[in-house]
Amino acid sequence: MAGEEEVLFALAGRIHVLLRRQTNRITDVEWMCRNALYANEVLKLARAEGSEELQKLVERVEDVHPLLPRIQRVVVAPIPEPTSSASKYVVSLR
Repeated sequence: MAGEEEVLFALAGRIHVLLRRQTNRITDVEWMCRNALYANEVLKLARAEGSEELQKLVERVEDVHPLLPRIQRVVVAPIPEPTSSASKYVVSLR
């Protein structure tokens, strides 16, 4: 359990630094780790920035924060394009 808290604190600290650099906003890292409402608001701010690094950090915080509800993420795999030999068997038999 202590390891998860350290990871959460490190992630919150990284979000704090990036938000400070990009938006000049100061967040409370410890309060983010202890209060779900505050954490949700900070995560909304981070998402609104549009930074790819912040997006990844937000997802990690949502995965490890014990007070936030777990979010099921669905990874959509691209549909492979049919090859030329596969298309002739779709309409008729050999």
